[in-house]
Amino acid sequence: MTSFKEPNLSTKEWVCPLCGTRDKKEVVLIGVIGTTDGNIQEAEQFHLDCIELQYDKEYNFIGQRVYREVK
Repeated sequence: MTSFKEPNLSTKEWVCPLCGTRDKKEVVLIGVIGTTDGNIQEAEQFHLDCIELQYDKEYNFIGQRVYREVK
């Protein structure tokens, strides 16, 4: 993953897909599945501190654990 000190805010619509804010804090680029063309892939910016990755040794899989607020 490539990280940057703050997000590229040139797109006025951008918000972190996980927290929904435009806070100027460290972000990482994560490739979007199904968008690869040769060595080029689309990517989305995510705040680094919003990501909570977990590793499943049984399936050799890394994934994001997502919690939804119950009201």
